[in-house]
Amino acid sequence: MKTSIPFKAYSSGVLGDGMLETNVFYNRFVHKYYRADSPAEEYRAFLKEKGFVYDKVVGLMTAVYLRNKSVYTYCKDSLTVSSIITAGVGNAVDLTSDDITPFSSGPGTINMFIFIDGKLTDAAFLQLFIAATEVKTRMLYELGVQDSNTETLATGTSTDSICIAASQTGSMYEYGGSMTALGQAVGKLVKLSLLETIQKR
Repeated sequence: MKTSIPFKAYSSGVLGDGMLETNVFYNRFVHKYYRADSPAEEYRAFLKEKGFVYDKVVGLMTAVYLRNKSVYTYCKDSLTVSSIITAGVGNAVDLTSDDITPFSSGPGTINMFIFIDGKLTDAAFLQLFIAATEVKTRMLYELGVQDSNTETLATGTSTDSICIAASQTGSMYEYGGSMTALGQAVGKLVKLSLLETIQKR
């Protein structure tokens, strides 16, 4: 997707990792058996063929069908937050386990794009990473998603990615933790999205 103006983004994606200013956000579908010696280089070649300037793109990957995405927007007072989330749990992992082994019973990856119309401090960006991850893990617990290898409750999947992007215009948000309206809005969107997308599987 493209935003009308460049957003400041913090991302753990294959491309555009770290901090980047961009208006292009790409969630790319790949086959569940996708392999590349360098996923980032292969992704750049893919985007170049599509006509994108690849060093200005936040790029995530997933083997989950993109038609199963969940899109939500939260608006209250001056706060507007939108999310686009895809989720599969075929490669769910319990990171607390002492026996973490590569295993996949189907398409996996929870990819989360969170867009905020507002100005965020660096601390707020990082706090939103924490908030979104906490809610993700909680929802996996509530839905009973297990690590297929250990048969214990999963904390995530082995390939999860997240992008938090803000317009850096409008209202200022110094913090994004669980006691802030911003953090709570992100929590609501992640909860609704994962309930919807994981239950579709």
